[in-house]
Amino acid sequence: MTALRNAEELKCGLETIPAVISVSDVKVEANIIKHISVDTRAIGEVAVRRLDVNDAPALYEFYTEGLSEKPRKLFAPYPLFHTPPDSASEMTIRIADWEKESDWMAVILVKDKRIIGFSMLKRFYTENVTSGIAVRDEFLKKGLGFLLQRIIVEQARLLNLKRFHVKIVSDNLASLRLHEKCGFKQTRVLPPPIYEEILEYLRDNDKKNGNEPVDRHIVELVIDLDHRI
Repeated sequence: MTALRNAEELKCGLETIPAVISVSDVKVEANIIKHISVDTRAIGEVAVRRLDVNDAPALYEFYTEGLSEKPRKLFAPYPLFHTPPDSASEMTIRIADWEKESDWMAVILVKDKRIIGFSMLKRFYTENVTSGIAVRDEFLKKGLGFLLQRIIVEQARLLNLKRFHVKIVSDNLASLRLHEKCGFKQTRVLPPPIYEEILEYLRDNDKKNGNEPVDRHIVELVIDLDHRI
């Protein structure tokens, strides 16, 4: 499939999203998304482009200032954000080190030169392909999470992947609904100890806020890429 055909199919797919008015300036190279301009109904024009080492200071600001404590704790994809970076310089090193690997891609959502969203697809040459998304707190509930997840789904199709999975805390209902809307199906519950650190944080947060701790677990969802929603 040519880059031009890839770009046209990607454009057509994203223009079916209700929150999107139009899509332009789509660039795909070697089956990897490089750039997309999107006119959204909620906030106007945004750019989606592949993460670059020069984005490290803005990405560090997005992570430390744009996300509140809970989404930062729940959004910790290795190796960029787990463990949390201590500085923009450390963020630069992590991106540079990761750029040496060939089985990942990440895009940033940019509005007025600020990063307002981030999404990634990684380990796509293995059996454990997974993704992650995050949206700046002030831009939640504007359809941007759905846009980013659809972009990752389309990126997986460009790579001819058959399926990939995500893992979500069971009471993160907004994220569960978003992924199900994108075509993901719940497959299994993953027990501790792998995710005990996250679950323990959430229990402590319940107590800090004067609430009874909730008995949460980690849900795995899988999308079958042979079918379109």
